[in-house]
Amino acid sequence: MANEYLNNKNFESLISKFITVKKNKVKFETLLEEIKDTEKRTSGRKGFKKPESWNEIEKEFEIHFKEYNHLKNELTIAFYLLSENITRYRKFNLIDADDAIQEGVMICFEKVDRFDPNKGKAFNYMTTCIINHFRQLYRTARNYNELKKKYQEHLSLSMEQRPMTNRGKGIYKNNHPNDR
Repeated sequence: MANEYLNNKNFESLISKFITVKKNKVKFETLLEEIKDTEKRTSGRKGFKKPESWNEIEKEFEIHFKEYNHLKNELTIAFYLLSENITRYRKFNLIDADDAIQEGVMICFEKVDRFDPNKGKAFNYMTTCIINHFRQLYRTARNYNELKKKYQEHLSLSMEQRPMTNRGKGIYKNNHPNDR
């Protein structure tokens, strides 16, 4: 899959559609919540009938929800492709390639709402987001390894300075005259 090319125009249109459909989905979710809340409050009243417009809103929500899921799947494939290509291109030590690809897809979905086509290209924006995130992962892994190394050195030094007992007498490894 990494041999495929990601077309920027298709990528940008897919992101724009996704952002629009996501906003509509949120709008219809809010409307449905209000409708259900109103229905709960008014269902106990005599002569209450559910308006036809509510059914239309529910049907429209289902359409937007299906389109949202379809676009989300399409974007997942595009983000996966982009992340996989970047992972292959930029080798970061200390980071597993499969984890990096998954992190790249997740970070793209986190940053997709911030994309503005008037300010730049989608390919450049998402690539920058992924690479910056990979750099952060690398720094975190490197700092963790350095801290782990320092801790192990500290443990080894503290083990060298511990008294070793021999038949009840405290004998230190460095054989200081005051320690006898």
